[in-house]
Amino acid sequence: MNQNDAAARAEKLRAEIWRLNTAYFIEDKEEASEDVRDALKQELLALEKEYPEIITPDSPTQRVGAPLDGRLPKIAHLTPKESLTDAFSLEELQDWIEQMQRALGKDDTTFDFLTELKIDGLNVTLIYQFDSKSAKYSLVRAITRGNGIEGEDVTHTVKTIESVPLSFALDRNNYPDVIEVSGEVYLPKAALEELNKQLPADQQFANPRNAAAGTLRQLDPEVAASRKLAIFCYELGRQTTEELDIQTQDELMQTIAECGIPINPELKLLHSLEDIDELYNKFQEQRDKLPYDIDGVVVKINNKQTQKDLGSTAKAPRWARAYKFPAEQKTAQILDIQLQVGRTGAITPVAHLSPTQLAGTTVTRATLHNADEIERLDVRIGDTVVVQKAGDIIPEVVEVLTNLRPEDSRTFHFPEHCPSCEAVLVRPEGEAVHRCPSDNCTAVRQEKIEHLVSRYAFNIEGFGKETIEELLESDLVCDAADIFFLQYEDLISLPLFKEKKTENVLSAIAGAKQVSLDRFLFALGIRHIGRETAEVLARRLSWPTETLAVESGNVSAAQPTLFGEQQESVEVHGITMQAICDTLQNQTVDDLSAIDGVGSKVAQSLLDWITEEDNRALLHKMQNAGVVALQQEGSHAAQTLTGKTFVLTGTLPRLSREEAKSMIKDRGGKVSSSVSKKTDYLLSGDDPGSKYQKATELGVEIIDEQKFIELAQ
Repeated sequence: MNQNDAAARAEKLRAEIWRLNTAYFIEDKEEASEDVRDALKQELLALEKEYPEIITPDSPTQRVGAPLDGRLPKIAHLTPKESLTDAFSLEELQDWIEQMQRALGKDDTTFDFLTELKIDGLNVTLIYQFDSKSAKYSLVRAITRGNGIEGEDVTHTVKTIESVPLSFALDRNNYPDVIEVSGEVYLPKAALEELNKQLPADQQFANPRNAAAGTLRQLDPEVAASRKLAIFCYELGRQTTEELDIQTQDELMQTIAECGIPINPELKLLHSLEDIDELYNKFQEQRDKLPYDIDGVVVKINNKQTQKDLGSTAKAPRWARAYKFPAEQKTAQILDIQLQVGRTGAITPVAHLSPTQLAGTTVTRATLHNADEIERLDVRIGDTVVVQKAGDIIPEVVEVLTNLRPEDSRTFHFPEHCPSCEAVLVRPEGEAVHRCPSDNCTAVRQEKIEHLVSRYAFNIEGFGKETIEELLESDLVCDAADIFFLQYEDLISLPLFKEKKTENVLSAIAGAKQVSLDRFLFALGIRHIGRETAEVLARRLSWPTETLAVESGNVSAAQPTLFGEQQESVEVHGITMQAICDTLQNQTVDDLSAIDGVGSKVAQSLLDWITEEDNRALLHKMQNAGVVALQQEGSHAAQTLTGKTFVLTGTLPRLSREEAKSMIKDRGGKVSSSVSKKTDYLLSGDDPGSKYQKATELGVEIIDEQKFIELAQ
């Protein structure tokens, strides 16, 4: 056999292996046994070994790459990831429907719903790019959900998943250059059982989700390949959906399937709550018989235009719900009840429990929420209680088994004073939570500093709980801003600090003084402002920037400052603390509430925070320490195109098509791939296509680049 013959045989083998894999992994048909599929793969391996020139990137033999040497790199998502709002009853789904009807201004609106099983796995986004040489779409990146803005690059392990196509051919004229697909990577139950048989008892995985997460983040793809991960996909990126002009969620799922990418076979198009509940009850009964773990049913509005009209909050689409099965419940005995002080002064009672296995983890503590909940449940120390994970995440006490109450059980009396500083607790009107009002409460200060240095805020390594306690006890820090004033001589004398740790911590502090604006806003610890809301505020408000001279923050430059020498300076385009203070003070509740994803509660909380003199003093203190916020590209643009839909055609004189699209989206507008009555403007350049004629017929306003720039300003 010569090389040409080998190449022809290899091409046939690849096509047949992929056909059999598609039948087995996607269509649930076993057209050939695993032994047969393995034999074909071994023949292909032998040919490629003898003739390396015939190897193609999408060959089934190329699924396993080289091990990675270190931590997984971070990659920004093309489309920010959202999470689903949970519903635990039919009544909550009914409330959801009524909310959507009110939002659309039509109380009699009816909806079609596309339902799918909620796979208990790990969210991953696949990026396929068109390759003109092979005339195929090739998998170029796989990214975990991460914080929704950026995730970890797990391409090397996702490529080992047999059901993930490394490439596929489509009619290039009907599809965009890049196809972005999201799905859930999971480990089948049988694969988990097989894996655990190979592991020592103390290293076995508690559930398939933990195993899938650990496998996906393996640095060595050989390990991932041996564990037989699988995937179901359920969403396309926003731009992909718009460019394909997809009209329904059902059509979107069929588009994914046309690419050869696995979708869950249990998709159903339903028309009523009764249908949804019937499906929910069916799979609640059958979930243990399924080959994979599920924790509910996902319900989505089928019509894409309705989805757009409803929009999203800061972190979740308004047009979808996760109808969750009841959380797994276990019993445990309450050994004690202690109070936890949060960064906003909130006092949370926490039950300390006899250890119990719950949803694959050992639980020793559970929240009791507040004083009213303790009274409602009649919880006593010594009681046997029912514990579940709220939303399958946070353990909580839901019931007391009073028949098992011991004679020596003790009633818990909610204290009148803060357990940390003895200040008299307050309970604001309309709230169920008691709060410590003291600005000098050590526990509150501890929590605020822990929050500021945490992973999704300033991300300053070296500040564990014990370290912060030590700094507070030594009066080296009083508030979060004091972190940025710490010196070598402050730290080296502390018991937990040696020379190397001191140098590393100071270097980390110096490097953290320039932080992205969204992280900075989240780090402030303002009530109701989580990571997603901070991201929205960073992108939607107009923040004044200027060129600033700041410390370089790199290790080599930071080292001399440990001994009092001047650190090297660099110039950055950033936002001063004074500018942040001024911007927030100039807002009104109406201004902020008008931002999609903010709302009146968040708006009021933000304004209440900036009104406090101590909080403004904290910002000025950070400015004196050299802290600067860095604005994301394009996020400072005024929202001059909000609510306007654009279609592009032809070649523009100065702007590329991608630049024009970015300008529209950064300024609150929308880009569509086709002209309709809902189109506000057709942005037309040289050699326009058929869209120009359709816009003329429909009376859509046609503008050139100069007019567009004027609108955008």
